[in-house]
Amino acid sequence: MASDLEKLKEKIREFDLERDWEQFHNPKDLLVALVSEMGELAECYRWLSKEELTRVHSNPEKKEKVEEEIADIMMFLIRLAHQTDIDIINAVEKKLERIKEKYPSEKVKGVHTNFIEGFKGKE
Repeated sequence: MASDLEKLKEKIREFDLERDWEQFHNPKDLLVALVSEMGELAECYRWLSKEELTRVHSNPEKKEKVEEEIADIMMFLIRLAHQTDIDIINAVEKKLERIKEKYPSEKVKGVHTNFIEGFKGKE
């Protein structure tokens, strides 16, 4: 039985094939499109105060805009993974295992880490 992600991947692929858009889907252009969509999502939150941020998702129009941008990001990410032959589920599971080792919960729980200066964790 196909997973929800597999079903979604197939719907996106069919959508693109019906429009003959796969010819434009090379990794570089998909990445540029992905970053562009991430910028559009960032616009939904730019310059908002903490108070305004709490209200974004209670406004139906603003929530719908955020939802649309997240969907665009997900679709381009799925396309990029397809073009580069990367299994998203497997990649995330492998990454989670690596970061569990790198950031053990007993050292990082409740700690905001600064990745630029290096992780120190709780003493």
